[in-house]
Amino acid sequence: MEIDGTPLDELACSWGEMQDCYLYPSSDEYNGPVLDCAARLVADPGGETAYVWTLGLVITAPYLAGLPSGEATEVFEGGEVRQTAEAALRAADGHLRERPCDHDTHPYRTHEEGSDEDLPGLLPMLADESAEWYEDRPREEWLCPRNVAGFARIALDIIEPGQVADVPPRLPMEDREDIDTLEALLELYPKAGTDAESTIASQGWNLSLAEPADRPGRLQAVRGVSWHAVSGLIRDKSVLDDLIDSVEKVLPDFADATCDHDAHPRLSGSGTSATLLGITLSSPGGRAVYARDRHSYFYGDVPLDQVVCPVFMAEVGRETLAELREGRDRLFGPRETSHLDAEYLRVDGRLEIEKIVGRPDGGER
Repeated sequence: MEIDGTPLDELACSWGEMQDCYLYPSSDEYNGPVLDCAARLVADPGGETAYVWTLGLVITAPYLAGLPSGEATEVFEGGEVRQTAEAALRAADGHLRERPCDHDTHPYRTHEEGSDEDLPGLLPMLADESAEWYEDRPREEWLCPRNVAGFARIALDIIEPGQVADVPPRLPMEDREDIDTLEALLELYPKAGTDAESTIASQGWNLSLAEPADRPGRLQAVRGVSWHAVSGLIRDKSVLDDLIDSVEKVLPDFADATCDHDAHPRLSGSGTSATLLGITLSSPGGRAVYARDRHSYFYGDVPLDQVVCPVFMAEVGRETLAELREGRDRLFGPRETSHLDAEYLRVDGRLEIEKIVGRPDGGER
């Protein structure tokens, strides 16, 4: 299949280049192809090729998620591109989701974010009935209008989490990017351009600004980065101040909490694992992901309500706060030096320069 003389596999490959472009500045290099894809879908949202343009927008959705939305569209370039794509996806969903079919289920219902990278290679195979088919689900289910509508909703959920229902849960793009950046930093191989201080401090800012339902996750993310913050690798005292202030701000939320749990989970002692869990629990989509995959987060099967229990969070908050305060005092508190006076001060109050600059073995420099 060709689009204006361009083979579909080449077109899908060019869309695939945008899958890792979240938070990149908008550019004509990307905006043009996205607008063209959206325009073709809007022109015939219920047509035979709607699946091509819908999957094209699913593939490019991570890039679209990084473009401005709402009132910001009047200020920043790229907002119109995002709005145009969303309108096209909603049109496709509206035209296709009620079409009759005989399928018990559709591929979109089990499509998770890890399979997004397969879509550029899958799209040409869908368009060519003679191509060998490797997918578990039949080609006809993939091409079913209701499945295409489901993928339109997946794209909308990637662009703006929470605006649609009836799609598999996933983490917001912003949180996925945050996890990747923090994992690299906490494992001591930071990405190029990462500012360690602001990256760690941002977890405190996120906690301070979080909605009540998101605070348990954000608090656990602060717990995860706190060990790095007090390790001595962070030399800016304001970073610890920000983390401490954020925990102090939310602790009263959990002060009077009660629960009927027999026990609470033992959280990971790994900063990386603790941070990943915290960020996962910091959004409705992430909490749904945890509820679905909770067996992979602990040595066991801990229900969501126990992991975000307010009584448990009060305990986590107190422990985190104590560790941060102790670390701040150790790294930046006043140091006792009076014991050095007897050795390095003369009777007249002047410094014993020879001793100060002398070598440990008594020799001079």
